[in-house]
Amino acid sequence: RALVPNKLLVLIQNRTCVVANCDSTSLDSKIRFTMFTFGFKVSEPSNEDSEEVVEEKSSQDSQTWFECSELVLPDDLRSGITIDPDHLHVFLASVDIQVEYINCLTLDKEELSQDVLVAEHDHSDLVPGQYEGGLKVWECTFDLGELMAEREQVTKLFKGATVLDLGCGSGILGILAAKLGATKVVFQDYNKDVIEKVTMKNYSINCCGEESEEGTSSSSTVKPEAQFYCGDWGSFVEKDDTQYDVILTAETIYSTNSYDKLIKLFKSKLKPDGVILLAAKTYYFGVGGGLRLFEKALQEDGHFSHRTAWECESGVKREILEIKAKPQTSE
Repeated sequence: RALVPNKLLVLIQNRTCVVANCDSTSLDSKIRFTMFTFGFKVSEPSNEDSEEVVEEKSSQDSQTWFECSELVLPDDLRSGITIDPDHLHVFLASVDIQVEYINCLTLDKEELSQDVLVAEHDHSDLVPGQYEGGLKVWECTFDLGELMAEREQVTKLFKGATVLDLGCGSGILGILAAKLGATKVVFQDYNKDVIEKVTMKNYSINCCGEESEEGTSSSSTVKPEAQFYCGDWGSFVEKDDTQYDVILTAETIYSTNSYDKLIKLFKSKLKPDGVILLAAKTYYFGVGGGLRLFEKALQEDGHFSHRTAWECESGVKREILEIKAKPQTSE
C-alpha cells in the first residue's frame, strides 16, 4: 500500500483505512476509529451489537418512492474543492491508485433532510422509501474497488468506457472508474442528500482539482463527463436513456423486493456487449436477500448469464458477480 503523509493507516480485515491525522504531539489524543466504512456501527462507544441494523417499515406493495431527477454539479465544485484532511478517508485501491472520500460522520446534520436525519438518529441503515443507506460505505465497495484496480482484465474494461455507478453512495467506484480511463460516469443513488452532500463533493475532490502538495490527492489529469441522478430505479430507467459499457453496483441486493426492478434496469441500461460487476454478501441478515437468491432471480428471468469473478470465504461471505447479456438467437 502507498504511504499517506501525516496519516495513520490501519489494516482491518485486509483493508487499509485512514483513521486519523497524527503527529508526535497528538497521536495519543487524536486517534479515533471510524468503523462504519467497514460494516461496523461504532460511531460512538456503545453496547449495541456490531451487526448492521436494518429496518422494514412498510410493505413493497404499498410503498411510495422518490421520483428520479437529475442533479447538476454546482459551479463551485467544478474546479475542485479542498476538504479538511481530518474529514477525509482514503481508499487505497492499489499501490498507485487511491480515492479520497468524506467521512460522513463529519457532515453538518442541520443540512440533511428529515428523512436522512430520522434514519441516522435511529441508527438505521435502511428505511424503505425514505433512506437507502447511502451515507455508509459498505464493505463490498472496497472488494469491487480492489478488483477494478488490481486485476488487469477488469481494469482494461474502463478505458474509454461509459460507466454507471448504481447505488453509488460516496461514489468511490465511479470515481475509480474515472481514474481508470472512463470517458463518462453516471452516479445514481436514492437520496438527494447523498448525491449533493457526499457524491458530488467526492467527485470534485478526486476528479476536478489539482494534486495537493502532499501528493495525497490523485486527481485525474482528464476530467470525464459526469452526471448525477437521485431517486428510484424504476423512474431512473425512464429518465435516462443512456446505455453503458460497464455497470458497477455494490450491496444493492439486500432486499428481494427490489430484484425485479433491478433486473429490468440492467436489461434497459446495459449495452449488448457490456458487463455488470455486482458485489454483495451471500446473505443479508434481517432483510433476507443475498447472492444465491439474486442468482435464482437472474436464472428465472433468463436474459443474463453470470459467473463468480471473486469470492471471500472468511468472516461474512462476500462475492463479486460478472453478469452479461446472453447472445440473442434468431428463431
